[in-house]
Amino acid sequence: MIVNTKVDNAKRKEVLMNYIDTHSHLWSEEYLSKIEGLGSKGVEIARMMNATNSKEDLEYRFSLMEKAGVKRQVISATPQVPEYGSAEEALECAKMINDVYADVMKEYPDKFLCYGVVPLPYVDEAIEEAKRCINELGFVGVALNTYLHQDIPIGDERLTRFFEALNEIGAKIYIHPTGFGACSSMVNDFNLEWVVGAPIEDGLAILQLLKADVSKKYPNIKFHVAHLGGFLPFLIQRIEDNYEDWNAFKSSPMESINESFYFDTANFHGPALRCSVDSFGVEKFFMGSDFPYFKDEKYVRAVEYIKNSGLDEKEVDAILFNNAIEFFNIK
Repeated sequence: MIVNTKVDNAKRKEVLMNYIDTHSHLWSEEYLSKIEGLGSKGVEIARMMNATNSKEDLEYRFSLMEKAGVKRQVISATPQVPEYGSAEEALECAKMINDVYADVMKEYPDKFLCYGVVPLPYVDEAIEEAKRCINELGFVGVALNTYLHQDIPIGDERLTRFFEALNEIGAKIYIHPTGFGACSSMVNDFNLEWVVGAPIEDGLAILQLLKADVSKKYPNIKFHVAHLGGFLPFLIQRIEDNYEDWNAFKSSPMESINESFYFDTANFHGPALRCSVDSFGVEKFFMGSDFPYFKDEKYVRAVEYIKNSGLDEKEVDAILFNNAIEFFNIK
C-alpha cells in the first residue's frame, strides 16, 4: 500500500496543534479581593500572575497556548479556594468565581474546560454548588485542595457526605496542593512549601484517600491529581508491600489507583515522567503546565519535555491529547 506522506504529515501537524493542558489556573480580581477580605492567604501571588479574566491577561494566555500548540486549557481556581468566612459567605465566593468560569467558557468555548470550586468544609453548601457546577454550568468536575484551613485533610471522615453525593452523580475531582507544606515543620521552617511541599501534599492526599478505600466506597468518582501524583510513582512498590505484608490499606493501592486515579504531568522532568508511566501506565496521564506559575518559555517546556522524554510517539500523543479527550469526553 502506498501512503501519501504529505497528507499524513499535514493531518498530524493539525492534530499536534490541539494539545490539552489539564492543569492551569484563572481568577478574577473581584474574587481574589473577596476571599482575601475573608482571610484567605496567598492571594497576592495570584494577583501578580497575569492570570485573570481581563482581556489583556486572556490575550497573553492565548499567545502562550498558541506557541505551545495548546488548543484547550482545563482551568481551576485552586489553591485560592472559597473556604473562609461563614457558610453563606464561602458559598457566595464559590458562586462568584464559578460564574466567571461559566462566562469565559461561554465566550471561548474552544479554549476552556472548567473545574468548579466548592465551599468546603461547609458540606451542604459544597454539595449544592458541586451539583450546580456539573449539572447546570457544564463543568467537567470540581477542584479541591489537599488540606482545608480548619485542619481538615482531604481524607477526613467529615467529608464523607460530600464524597457520597459526588459519587451519586459520577463526578470528577481534581486535587491540588494547598501550600501548607504538609503541615510539617521540616518543610515550613525552611520555606519549602512550594519547592517540595506541594508534591508531598499530592502524594499524602492520595494515600489518605487510599486509606479511606475510596475506589471501593465511591467507584463512580474519578480523581485527577496534580504533579504526577507527587512521590507516589517512585514509592508505589513500597506502598503495595505495606498492604500485602502489614495490612496498611483495606485494598490494594495499585488496584485502587488503576480504578480511580489519573495524573497530570506538571513536573517537567523526563525521567520522572518515564518512571510514572512505567509505574501506572501511559493511559493515566494528561499534559499539565501549572500556568501561570510556570509561563513564557516554561509554558512551552510543559509540552516539549513530554516530546523529549524518550516515550514513543503513540505514548506522547496519548499524554498530549488522546487521554484527556477520553477522560473529559471532549467531542
